[in-house]
Amino acid sequence: MSAIPGSGLISLINGFVDRAIGADGLTPRVRDKLLRQQLGSAARMAPAMLAASLVVSTVFLALTWQTSRFWPILAAVCAIIMIGAHGTYLAFARMPNRTEGPPRASVIRTIAYAALLGSLWGFVLYLLPVDQSPTMRGAVTIGVGGLVCVSTMALVHYPQALAAFFIPLIVGALSTVLSLGSLPDIWVLGTLLMGFTLIMVVVTLNHAAAFASYRASETLVREKSEIIGLLLREFEQSTSDWIWGFDADGAINRMSAGFTMATGVAEEALRGADFVHFLRCITPPDDPLMLHVERDVQKRQTFQDIELRVIADGRECWWALTGKPAFDEAGNYLGYVGTGSDVTERKIAERRITMLAHHDPLTGLLNRTKFTEQLGSCVARLERHGAPFSVMFLDLDQFKAVNDSRGHLAGDKVLVQIARRIQGLVRETDLAARLGGDEFAIILPNDSHAEGLGRLATRLIEEIKRPIAIEGDQVSVGVSIGIAMAPANGRLADEILRNADLALYRAKAAGRSVFRFFESQMDSEAQDRRLLEGELREAIQNDELVLFYQPQVSADDATPTGFEALIRWNHPVRGLILPAEFIPIAEHSNLIVDIGDWTIVEACRAAASWPEQLTVAVNLSAKHFRRSDIAMVVKRALAVSGLAAPRLEIEITEGLLMEDPDAIIGRLVEIRDLGVTIAMDDFGTGYSSLSHLLKFPFDKIKIDRSFVDASGDDEVARDFLKAIASLGKTLKLTITAEGVETRAQAQFLAGIACHQLQGFYFSQPLDHVALADYLLTHVPPLAPAVKAEAEARLSALAG
Repeated sequence: MSAIPGSGLISLINGFVDRAIGADGLTPRVRDKLLRQQLGSAARMAPAMLAASLVVSTVFLALTWQTSRFWPILAAVCAIIMIGAHGTYLAFARMPNRTEGPPRASVIRTIAYAALLGSLWGFVLYLLPVDQSPTMRGAVTIGVGGLVCVSTMALVHYPQALAAFFIPLIVGALSTVLSLGSLPDIWVLGTLLMGFTLIMVVVTLNHAAAFASYRASETLVREKSEIIGLLLREFEQSTSDWIWGFDADGAINRMSAGFTMATGVAEEALRGADFVHFLRCITPPDDPLMLHVERDVQKRQTFQDIELRVIADGRECWWALTGKPAFDEAGNYLGYVGTGSDVTERKIAERRITMLAHHDPLTGLLNRTKFTEQLGSCVARLERHGAPFSVMFLDLDQFKAVNDSRGHLAGDKVLVQIARRIQGLVRETDLAARLGGDEFAIILPNDSHAEGLGRLATRLIEEIKRPIAIEGDQVSVGVSIGIAMAPANGRLADEILRNADLALYRAKAAGRSVFRFFESQMDSEAQDRRLLEGELREAIQNDELVLFYQPQVSADDATPTGFEALIRWNHPVRGLILPAEFIPIAEHSNLIVDIGDWTIVEACRAAASWPEQLTVAVNLSAKHFRRSDIAMVVKRALAVSGLAAPRLEIEITEGLLMEDPDAIIGRLVEIRDLGVTIAMDDFGTGYSSLSHLLKFPFDKIKIDRSFVDASGDDEVARDFLKAIASLGKTLKLTITAEGVETRAQAQFLAGIACHQLQGFYFSQPLDHVALADYLLTHVPPLAPAVKAEAEARLSALAG
């Protein structure tokens, strides 16, 4: 309650009364409004109090006429009439202001006037000669009762003022009763007076409590109504949230500004239109959510947050609609009222999130997760309905070279263009995905016709190999495709994927930029590869790997200068297996590390027994180089064998330098610091050989056999070989040509100043027995120890 200034007694009474009527728990704002309503109620009853005072005072004055008590009573009555008249005047002319702060003056004046009136009436009752006649006693009884009734009705809503009036009045009445002198009369009248006073107090407090509760609730409801009204007005003026409604016939009869703005239709055109028909016109045909709204309207049920996709004002939007049927007090259907909001931005955000979750962020195609999910759906349809489908695996050819030579940003641009070309060739029902890196896949639902799949694969190959413009240059890549058809090539997802992958493997083995369908023998070949891998593991443990050595001779006089170590697998059943068959299997697993490390050590041990002028060259696989600590392996092999470091040559292909060249060159430097010779193998087949020669000072370059083969009848090839020889002379590099098979080739290469030659024209790769014979016949002078060992091997072979 707001603090009311006044005496301590008034504050005490106010606190007591507030607790009695339940007003002590109200907020100051609500309590202030309640106080104004209490004062207003008392002020409106001021005329009734004045009228009762006039009637009672007239009777009392008439009964005391020509007595000694007339004049004092007249003076008191005049004061009572003046106070009542002033209160009545204030009730009509100076009603407490309901818009200002707490009515301090009105509270004090009301309580003061009530106390004065009660005191004056108590004084009048005290002066009345009730013991002189029964008429006087009856008049006093009726008059006091009337004053009590009227004052109770006037001040019942404001118990503080009623208490201020009653206390002196009851005291005066009791003094009058005590003056009777007759004990029975005192007992009877006193009991009645106190009993009715107590009842009046209880009734007054209950009534005041009910009044306080009602008025407080009314105030709160009014405030909430004002807030709701304000929010409703703001809601109706909002453009993102709006109100709509239609009558019992479905005709739109209520709409906010936001609704008309969202629809793009004028209010005049919307008003009276059928609401459901209007929605049906702007939503997709047979939209299940729109059908849900129609069913709810037909059944007159509430629907909430139904998100409809609509075409409004020429653009795609999403609306969230909530509607509730309206009924009157008799239960008659009046129509619907509801709200709506534009949730387009949220739906676009959700679509973007879904896009990121299900699509490759670079190309926009499906990602691996979504591809697997769609493949599972196709398998389920195959099992349930027998619907066939096909899967294509696509792997780009020469993409790694683009990525390495031009950077990953250029590679990403190529992938984006490839994805667009794939998307442009497949049907809307087909599902194209990027599985990662340069791998793509296509699911073709309800399609398992080899002829049509072959035509699509051909178009894909032709379209993808068209040049792509990247930063002003033309870049070309190819694609190899493997195709598996369900159910002919499998009925399970894993089986179909594996078979498509096998077909892709066959396509790459066939020369790339081709397509292959899965065939049953491919599975057998894959099983053979897995079996061969297991046997290769055993071969390493059983020492079945052997080294052959092909001579490298001087171009001037064909004198041997060294040997290249070439690995073979001496299979106990299949016989001698060339590296082209088992090295790819070893690279696919981690066996290449064991094989490569063994090759270096074994080649160094063999070369340690040769004449000191002969070197040994070991060609390293790129995957072996990356996975093994080559510098440590070379250092250990030199230490174990005792071979001088300059006699060991490590050959690497240019492809090794294409990926992270700085790190690879750093490791090559470690090897060269040991004194080992570094050679670039297959020179001329890469993309930037000259730049690599400038980045790392190789000791030797080996010309690829393809240029040597073409030198016999290709003038361009001969000019290229001359340029390489000239480059070697400028950079002070040793030039070795491999693949020499004819005398003419040898003479031409010697004529252009190549340093070393290697090929079948001089010797095939030699096993350890043939090597011993070669050393005896081709390498003079042979060290005595080496000669003795060679003769011993030959004797053992002859025996």
